[in-house]
Amino acid sequence: MNEFGIEYKQEDWRLFIDLSKTSLKGVLLNNGNTYASVPVAHSIHMKETYENLNIILEKINYTSHDWMLCGDLKVISMLLGQQ
Repeated sequence: MNEFGIEYKQEDWRLFIDLSKTSLKGVLLNNGNTYASVPVAHSIHMKETYENLNIILEKINYTSHDWMLCGDLKVISMLLGQQ
């Protein structure tokens, strides 16, 4: 956020994750749509599994930011361990 000159408040952002058979993407979305989305993760080599999703969340240090998580039913089910 410092690079973009944006004051960072974790409650102003949510993490959107999209999985497909060919890619995994993660972007930060501003709650007020004041700022453009900020890409934080992308992979074209990871399959859509809980383990890979967990790796991405660890790499972006999700637990320290505690963003609201958004995604489709497949992503939410995977995070809840209901593959």
